[in-house]
Amino acid sequence: MRYTSLICGLLLISPYTTMAEDAGDTPATAKTISAKTKLKETLSSPQDVDFYSFKIRGSRDPQIDNSGNISVVFSQPSPPGVNPQSGWKIELFSESDLANNLYTAILPETSLKAEFEQGLSVGDYYYKVSSLDGTVYPAAEYTLTGVWEKNDHYEKSPNDTPDNATSIRANEIYYGNLSSVADVDYFHFNLETPDTVTITLNQDVPGIYPNSGWQFGLLSQAGSVINMPSTSQASTPLQVELGAGIHYLFVRVMPTDDLLTVPVGRAYQIKATAQNVAPPQTEDVCPFIFTYAQNPVTQHWATFPTPCDVPTGWVSQQEIPNADKVCPSRNSSYKWPSVKDGVQIPGKVMIPYLDVTDLDGGEYMFRLELNQEGEVTTTAADFRFNVGSMKLIRVIKQPNVVIPDNADISVITE
Repeated sequence: MRYTSLICGLLLISPYTTMAEDAGDTPATAKTISAKTKLKETLSSPQDVDFYSFKIRGSRDPQIDNSGNISVVFSQPSPPGVNPQSGWKIELFSESDLANNLYTAILPETSLKAEFEQGLSVGDYYYKVSSLDGTVYPAAEYTLTGVWEKNDHYEKSPNDTPDNATSIRANEIYYGNLSSVADVDYFHFNLETPDTVTITLNQDVPGIYPNSGWQFGLLSQAGSVINMPSTSQASTPLQVELGAGIHYLFVRVMPTDDLLTVPVGRAYQIKATAQNVAPPQTEDVCPFIFTYAQNPVTQHWATFPTPCDVPTGWVSQQEIPNADKVCPSRNSSYKWPSVKDGVQIPGKVMIPYLDVTDLDGGEYMFRLELNQEGEVTTTAADFRFNVGSMKLIRVIKQPNVVIPDNADISVITE
């Protein structure tokens, strides 16, 4: 659930750890924590309940939207337990509706970690941690880590009715996820004039269940809904002619008999493209600030020239990760010559980011690799190099000439 084209800055910092010794057992006595936090606690009985409260604060400037996304990791230390009946349930509630949770995650004692994300608007929220069973309970210490990211391109839960639909802008991507089988996410956008609108739904990583997925459409044209199976990465476009005014979109579960295959918690991306609406302004919206992000699958860290270039789902921060290797390094580096399988491998200089301005006024950022030539020497003054490869990373400013269609402007994220 992450918008990678219009992020003006991230508020992520390394979460601090809190020993929550007096977690309350009701919302009224909840332990107050930060939206960016890491705490450790235990349940004292099968009936024990731990409540924690946190606040998403609004801005003094009414033009600034402080909504965003919370990424939650609930875990226990290794090794896991052996009782499948025992475990934890963590629920996320909004103070405006304590009768219905925004999200529920389950961590059996036999597993080590459960994760979820949820878009949130400004307001007060609660975590509730309880036992899965009324007879047995996990004795292990649990860890709850919450990482908050300010970003106005997530769904703003709760948005399960048209009355609290998330406001979106045409031609921009927004992110959401279904928090339960019965969840419906509503969005609305405004058209100043009649227009041809194309609505698409996408996801980053396809699933494995072809008979389950998402269904989306316009509230005013429920008969024209589109189904997108979880095995697809992009939906069939829904193109309609719409008049001026406010229009409502919905995203819900694709009809299925197997509710266990429903993509609850899987991030989707929705976009309403209008032909007569100007595209979003990208210049100077995302500052060139080196950003470090961790691959959620491999746990490897990578460096990106701006927050906008961080892939969806990666946890990012402005500070250099401590004791972790970052690829590519922010600094240029030299690798000594070597021999592999009897073949001489030349020394290499890696320049991760090289700024170039051409004669046509175009400004670019390249990644450059230099190969060492000549005899191997340990004297730096005798080093000689030639250009091994040069990859275009980002077009900073368009030139006065057309860039070829086959120009590669992808970001390397190894």
